[in-house]
Amino acid sequence: MPLGGKGPTTIAVLSAEAVLAAAFITLRLYTRKVMKGGVGSDDYLLVVTWVLQALFVALMIVSSIYGFGQHTKDISSDDIRMATKIELIGQFVVSLAMGLSKVSVAMFLMRIIVTIWHKAVLWFWIITMMAWSLLLAISCFAQCTPVEALWDARIKIKSCPLNLTNIAFIMCSWSAAMDFFLAAFPWIVLWNLNMQRREKITICVSLSLGVLAGICGVIRTSGLAVLSQTADYLYATADSVMWTNSELTITIICVSAPVLRPLWRRFIGRTNTDQSEEDSDRSNGIITIGRLRKARKLDIELALDTIPRPDIKNTRTTAIGANRRNSDTGSEQSILRNSKAIQKTKEFTISYEDDGVSRL
Repeated sequence: MPLGGKGPTTIAVLSAEAVLAAAFITLRLYTRKVMKGGVGSDDYLLVVTWVLQALFVALMIVSSIYGFGQHTKDISSDDIRMATKIELIGQFVVSLAMGLSKVSVAMFLMRIIVTIWHKAVLWFWIITMMAWSLLLAISCFAQCTPVEALWDARIKIKSCPLNLTNIAFIMCSWSAAMDFFLAAFPWIVLWNLNMQRREKITICVSLSLGVLAGICGVIRTSGLAVLSQTADYLYATADSVMWTNSELTITIICVSAPVLRPLWRRFIGRTNTDQSEEDSDRSNGIITIGRLRKARKLDIELALDTIPRPDIKNTRTTAIGANRRNSDTGSEQSILRNSKAIQKTKEFTISYEDDGVSRL
């Protein structure tokens, strides 16, 4: 049957947002792989998230062709069954995507913070968010028996052990709460770290845009009550589907934006020398060196250069801002190589912390 009702709007919004999310993820992967030397777990999570988002969009397009977004009275019984069944599959997919998108933001922050209780808080959000996402995904088909009765009115429902509306309300509320938390958390834990001020501002401001995702979540949650009060399911869920995809897209953009700073600097034509001089003027050449565990691949990915400290046995030290492959700051290069000789001399101030060093 021809598209109608909110079907065309749904297709347009979801398709545009999927393309926008794909663009940001592509730029993020390019920046991490080509300019910073490595791709991390949060990047892979985002890729999986987008694959699920693309699958969700494809399913909703097919559902719209069968009548999603239209009033039940305007659709044939066969089309109602197909549109509803495909939408339920789409809801299953997007429930997993929503959970993974929040986890990717938390994993990005995991690579920056060093305090144990900060990590514990993030793990709490990760575990609870994925638990609710999995429960909602399962509930899409396990809410009633037999399962075919969910989309076929000719089959009588025997029992409904799970209330999908209530589970969706809790999960969406929790998702929105996590958006607001992740928007505020960086300002609390990153501001006092020994990081370049510009880097801290970029990360904090970018993740603060997650407030917009939280607002989408609040709007989506406020409209869930109608689901249990109407038989016009395909039309009533159209707005919720669009707000869900908008929240997902904004989350992807927020977590991708901080990583794109090197690409942005290259795009606007700022030279390494210009950046080096600016950073040197701002920080007076301060490089923080402290005890740290053995260097990991993630340090290199995050533009950290781990160097040996000759006066302390069995320890590693980190010069913040340096990069093993393509350092973009001449004044921040490590000057010790294998503890043998000074390869480059420059006046600088060293601040040493016994309990560790904050790192980007």
